Amino acid sequence: MVEMPNTLENEGNVGRGSAGGSVIVDGTKYAVGLMWAPLQNPDDPLPEIREAMEAEPGADLYCQRSSSSPQYGLGKTYLGHHSGEPSLAASVASALSDKTSACGVFKVDEGWWFIAIRNDLILAEEDILFATEAEAKRAFFAMMAVPDWGIRIVPPEWQVEGSVQKSLSDLVKGTRKTRLFELSATKKTQILVLVAILLILLIGAVAYVIVSLLQGVFTPEKIVVLPTPEVVKPVEPAPEKPKPWEKVPETDAFLNKCWNNSYQLSSIVIPGWQLGKVVCTPKGITTGWRLSWQQGGRIAWLKAALDEYKLNKITVKADPSGSAAEGSISFADIPMVASVPLLTADQLREQLTDIKQATAQPIQFSEQTILDPPNNADGTVPANQQTYKYFSFSIASSYSPWEWKVFFDKFSGLEFLKIEYDPTVGSSNKWTYEGRIYAK
Repeated sequence: MVEMPNTLENEGNVGRGSAGGSVIVDGTKYAVGLMWAPLQNPDDPLPEIREAMEAEPGADLYCQRSSSSPQYGLGKTYLGHHSGEPSLAASVASALSDKTSACGVFKVDEGWWFIAIRNDLILAEEDILFATEAEAKRAFFAMMAVPDWGIRIVPPEWQVEGSVQKSLSDLVKGTRKTRLFELSATKKTQILVLVAILLILLIGAVAYVIVSLLQGVFTPEKIVVLPTPEVVKPVEPAPEKPKPWEKVPETDAFLNKCWNNSYQLSSIVIPGWQLGKVVCTPKGITTGWRLSWQQGGRIAWLKAALDEYKLNKITVKADPSGSAAEGSISFADIPMVASVPLLTADQLREQLTDIKQATAQPIQFSEQTILDPPNNADGTVPANQQTYKYFSFSIASSYSPWEWKVFFDKFSGLEFLKIEYDPTVGSSNKWTYEGRIYAK
């Protein structure tokens, strides 16, 4: 365990979950105090969830939340959680999904419940039921050190400027309930489905054998000698060289990977170390840390913090002086898809110019070409050379990848080259997006 400095940001950790693991809203019992984490592979979540449960002592229940940023929560029976019980944090996050971020404290019969959500992600350990109002206040005001909250919800007597008051009853009414399950129950269901499929295949195989035998009994065997035809091998045309836009990273998958990992890296507090620029490409993420406190920073603390936050897919390499370290995460599961261009170069230029004028955003773009295959070393043009036009774009903005998604979805033929996240530049221009939009 990494020793954290005794600062305001960490005072909210005192007494976490001390009031229990359930609250009752309008007669329905909800689970609180779950540990949340982003879901890396929504198509096959169970191996990832099982690995997390094995690493978390006492975790024996889970729920899966489908949203723009899929994630899962882990529950523990010894804390009072039960299979089939809905998650209160998931219901509130669903109700507030139109907000860029939300932080709130709600007075309930069981104590004071605290919740923090950033970009449709319930923060890892910020679904907490406190026993006292003082503990809840410390957690709330510590979280206020993070800027740009879309909505802040607190009891009216706290008199927090810019806050609103909302009841849990109104928020959860009509929302879809995300319930806890036992992993073993899910496994049993999968086994039953597999057994049913095997039985169907077995019955089909037996029926085929019986029909074949009956045909052999009632149909006299005929031996027909056919002339051996001359085999003429067709001339196969040379395979067509793929166009550059026929294999580009799928936009949503790349944005999700970049956002989830960047947010997780920036949320890790490491004593004596400061996170540098995070660079995402379709192949993976690279980043680094440097000592921000020469007398107190240690390489061991850096690695222990990454282990504690279960960032076990990151490779860390410290420099010989011990004053800096590099980290990398490989992406092996981003789908490569075809994205056929639909607009000509003139239409692309017109639309990009119009968007830049309408939004007043710093969108930089320029028309360029690709020669495929390129010219020979002596400058001569090879046979079957193709010229492809595209517009390169570069955007420096304070808006996150999901807030720019409307722009990216507007263009078919878009290829991401790089996304950079810089946590050291304050609230402006933390994000930089670079890529290409191919012309028809």
